Amino acid sequence: MEFEHFSHSDHPLIIINQVLEYSCELVICSGCEGPIWGPCYSCTSCYFFLHKKCAELPREIKRRIHRRHPLHLLPKSPYRGEYICDRCAKPCNSFVYHCSSCEFDLDIKCAFQPGSFEVDSQFPHKDHPLILNEEREYHGEGVKCSVCKEPMSGPSYSCTSCNFFLHEKCAELPPEINRHLHPEHPLGLLPNEDMICDFCNETCYESFVYCCFVCEFNLHIKCAFPPCVYAADQDKGHQFRRLLNSPSLKSVSFTCNACGTDGDDSPLVCTMCQILVHKKCISLPRTLKTVLHHHPHIIHTYHPQQCIKSINKYCGICRREVDTEYGVYYCPDCDFVAHVNCSIEYGDSATEIVEENEEEQSVTVDDQCMEPSFRVVREIKHGEERIIEEIEHFSHQHNLILIDKVDDDLKCDGCMLPISTPFYSCASCNFFIDKTCIELPRRKKWQYHENQLILSWSRGEHFLFYCQVCNQNFRGLRYNCAICRLSIDVRCFKSLEDSFKHEGHEHPLYLPAGGKNILRCNIAGRGLPPWAADDRENIPHCGGCFVSEESKVFFKCVVCDFKLGMKCATLPYEARHEYDDHPLFLTYINANDYQPSCIICEEDRDPKLWFYRCEKCDFDAHPECALGKYPYVKPGGVQTYPKHPHPLALVIKTEDYRPQACDSCGEPCDDLALECTDPNCSFIVHRKKRQCLESLW
Repeated sequence: MEFEHFSHSDHPLIIINQVLEYSCELVICSGCEGPIWGPCYSCTSCYFFLHKKCAELPREIKRRIHRRHPLHLLPKSPYRGEYICDRCAKPCNSFVYHCSSCEFDLDIKCAFQPGSFEVDSQFPHKDHPLILNEEREYHGEGVKCSVCKEPMSGPSYSCTSCNFFLHEKCAELPPEINRHLHPEHPLGLLPNEDMICDFCNETCYESFVYCCFVCEFNLHIKCAFPPCVYAADQDKGHQFRRLLNSPSLKSVSFTCNACGTDGDDSPLVCTMCQILVHKKCISLPRTLKTVLHHHPHIIHTYHPQQCIKSINKYCGICRREVDTEYGVYYCPDCDFVAHVNCSIEYGDSATEIVEENEEEQSVTVDDQCMEPSFRVVREIKHGEERIIEEIEHFSHQHNLILIDKVDDDLKCDGCMLPISTPFYSCASCNFFIDKTCIELPRRKKWQYHENQLILSWSRGEHFLFYCQVCNQNFRGLRYNCAICRLSIDVRCFKSLEDSFKHEGHEHPLYLPAGGKNILRCNIAGRGLPPWAADDRENIPHCGGCFVSEESKVFFKCVVCDFKLGMKCATLPYEARHEYDDHPLFLTYINANDYQPSCIICEEDRDPKLWFYRCEKCDFDAHPECALGKYPYVKPGGVQTYPKHPHPLALVIKTEDYRPQACDSCGEPCDDLALECTDPNCSFIVHRKKRQCLESLW
């Protein structure tokens, strides 16, 4: 098998397993300049050889003798001629670990622990075989194990010719281990030369120690395999034992793998996976229920990265960063995570322990009312995949067909945002609905509201609704509470989460507790509508538009003072305007803004606030100019009325149009209006003026 090595890029190397005899000459390693007797890599085209260990050296190491910078492996001297090793002061012209910043150099033997390359077997005793004695308990006074230097007792291996003894457990020590004390690299069993143990800070007197080949991290054998005093609770598949109460181990600094906080006492260690924990943390409840999260349970784990696919990096309770290298509580139904101490101790009644049941299945709030909003008319199957091609949706009189590409700039009739594929379309009329809106349940128990919400739609083409979360008019799907009449646009409904990451801000955002209380049902004094609630703090200015958020439902940053109102939080990423042929994209900052202005209204634009931009045309616009006054109202819907002979269409009259007088009140129609579709009829009335609309009935 060929092997390419950076030090010999001209030709590949092959592995040679037999003892080398090269024309009766001594074969020298090009890496360490030492003789080669065993397996090595060789070039078939030229006289180049490498010990197997030299070929597998790490390209970068860290050493205590040079703490400032890492050392990088070079195939030869970085200087003209030989280099001088800064540890042994010997000249060398082979492999070198070099720091280019300090011109610090180490040869291979000085870079690693003594014996790293000289010892080919785990324990060097090749002269005679070692005999296993399973019955002998006493070997004589002063007889010690050649590895751990402890008195010999119990089953052992021995060579009586050389007075060489090994405990059976020492003879069977693994050559390589992994420990949470040093998770970056494995630790190898190597000969010792009075090294210092990095766990107990004592000098290692054993013949062998466990060492990191890269970082010079050392462990006593007794610290790598700590003896036990008693068995702790056997929970969660771990077997915890306390480290021996020797003077050196009474106080040890460590980070608890269960809760992620530091400790300075005698930790407990799992004999199966070597995690270290506080004594109090072995009895952490596996499952908790917290009133600060809407799903039924949160579960404790020692290894968040293994069981949580897309982990939220911020605690759902205190909003500070979570270190995913250590234990947390997480929600199996969403991306909620929380510090262990926050989950246990936050507030007077933040958590309550629930009975553990290993077979209990998690039931989410979303699963409690999942009545679908559509009926399947036709579907196809590709293996295990199910594709619903045609449906009947409660919001439309015709069947809807699945479409997988968009040719025009379409808006979803459900949320009024730009359509995304796949979506469903009506073949008979101009009706489109996004797949995410189709999948919304007809009835839903929402985590922020006591009573179930009902997904609603009005068949009246000119009906408008007012979202009580973002304070904007809309025409589309909405969730209503039949008890308190709360009405929420599905666009806002889908955006309301405990926490999320918005592209317009570098830190995660969360929904404050006050905002959650505002969304509660306001019957019997349990809450107030969003527009009337008092959350006992000043109404913040939105970081996107710097307008005071009237609804008081807003997001806060977990790190800084940034706040984001629902109006800006739900802005579409892409928009269209008749002044530009290309799509406009929501932009949060432009480093090249030197004279910011809006192309549409020709007024100045605050460079600190969000705007829409076309990079190709250098076209910038205020969000309200790019989207219009009613971005979530779809014009064009036609409806007939008793008091007018022709159908009327919903239109938006802007200042660009020559205002036409309303046929009901005589005032100019420069807003939402109902206009006659007959080209020979100029009839028009205000849509938002109650008396004008009632005149049609």
